[in-house]
Amino acid sequence: MNIFKHFAIFSLLLSVSGSIAWANEVASLPSIHAMAESELREEVGFVPFQEDKAVRQTLRHHIDKIQNDIQNPTVNETPYIAIDYQPTTLPDLSQLSPFLQQYLLSITSGLQSSDPTSGIFNMLAPLNINRNNVDAFRDGTIKVNLEDVLRLQQQIREGLNPPQNPWFPR
Repeated sequence: MNIFKHFAIFSLLLSVSGSIAWANEVASLPSIHAMAESELREEVGFVPFQEDKAVRQTLRHHIDKIQNDIQNPTVNETPYIAIDYQPTTLPDLSQLSPFLQQYLLSITSGLQSSDPTSGIFNMLAPLNINRNNVDAFRDGTIKVNLEDVLRLQQQIREGLNPPQNPWFPR
């Protein structure tokens, strides 16, 4: 029985040693491993920074050129056409009623003045909105009379469509 025990232990040791020898013969393939920075430094070692002065000077020159181009844009030498934004002829207001003509001219003259808000207040004058009560609009407490709005709307409608005069056709 002792022999069987020794034989079993011997065969077990023989099979383990054989598998170890066989595993060492396998070549390990290269692979990618995630490494921390400290592990990578241990693996590779310290690599000193090597400054290339020519590359640095070229990059500095390129940055300076870009900044100079931004600060001093080039002007195209193509001729530009001057555009006159002022109308050469005045609009024909003869088809409008005298009230609407006066109303529009007061608004446009106010908008063209040094204080354009006067044109806006000329526009809002029929609604009883002026510089004195405009602060109430900012607070949200002013009330506009609906009759004033309807009256202005009617005056504008009548000004755009004046009654036909049978003696003077359009």
